Amino acid sequence: MNILFITQFFPYEKGNQYTTGALREFVEEWGKRDNQIKVIRPHFRHIEKEPFPENAKFSIGKNIDVEFVKPVRIPLLKWNFYSNKRIVNQLDFKPDVVVCHLYNAYFTFHKIADLLDVPLVIGIHMSDLKISQNRFHRWHQETIFKKSYAFACRSHAYRDRFVERFPEFGNKAFLALSGIPEIFLNQQNRKTSDDYTRLITVSSLIKRKQIDMVLRSLAENPPDVKWEYVIIGAGEEEHELKKLSKQLEIESHVKFLGRRTREDVVEELVKSDIFILPSYEETFGLVYLEAMACGCLTIGSLDEGIDGTIQDGVNGFLCDAKSLESIKQKLTEVIKLSPEQRNKIVQEAVETANQFTTEKMAEEYLNNLHKVIS
Repeated sequence: MNILFITQFFPYEKGNQYTTGALREFVEEWGKRDNQIKVIRPHFRHIEKEPFPENAKFSIGKNIDVEFVKPVRIPLLKWNFYSNKRIVNQLDFKPDVVVCHLYNAYFTFHKIADLLDVPLVIGIHMSDLKISQNRFHRWHQETIFKKSYAFACRSHAYRDRFVERFPEFGNKAFLALSGIPEIFLNQQNRKTSDDYTRLITVSSLIKRKQIDMVLRSLAENPPDVKWEYVIIGAGEEEHELKKLSKQLEIESHVKFLGRRTREDVVEELVKSDIFILPSYEETFGLVYLEAMACGCLTIGSLDEGIDGTIQDGVNGFLCDAKSLESIKQKLTEVIKLSPEQRNKIVQEAVETANQFTTEKMAEEYLNNLHKVIS
């Protein structure tokens, strides 16, 4: 299959601090299956954190060509323009399908599918649902959606919200969930003591991850056992979180480890009992699955990306991310689990995570694209 893939969620290098690498992993898996893929990575200067690379054109293996481009922006209209004809003229193959992820991509480039006379597939993220609350943007979306063949929703919760908000397109929606790398599979959790609890969060340290809520919860309702809270990641909130832990007088229990390699993250997860991340506006939240695969009791957020994959009390736990009381109650519930309950939930979590490998999820997405073009 020939695929033209357009999104700003495509990092120059995997594992960088600016852009999630989940969509790049999809593309790389597709390339391994002898699909020919051209990636257009629009670089919207007014919102970008990742710098424009010196090498704007590069290849990944023999089947994937990537190009960073700079659209022209009209701030007053909040529109971005780029020459669709230029992209079409420079293609060295005719795509079977055009896939656009995130509203900036399909607002700017949806006409490419018309020029090529091929199906358009749109990836639905939280941002697409948020901007639909604006009447003008919703009109713009609906105009494009009417020409779209399918919608790749990045979580169960987002598919449900998309179908609720755009019911006329609900029968065209399918799930496009992220997968976890093999490194997180078949790990053995090394819990050794029932009177000691090790909590962990792996995340960028930004406001919507709500790590401050976890700190407040632990301070206001400390566990009855010895405990420590390990935080892996970096970001703009790091200084404030460290200051908060001191103000709450729990700094001796909290460890900030900064950024770590995937190998280090695995090592820390398998030593931990509870993974917690009560974030909001979360797409799918691959890190939850990674924690589950490593045997952590995992606490995520209700009505967010992981809801629908985590079933509360079955293979993990869900809390109201914006309620401190809910987070406190859920932490208490998890810490007080009996060894038998703990083992049962961990086993269910590991089995769930094993169904979500990068390879399996990429193949499922690709199968849905085959259905679209056939």
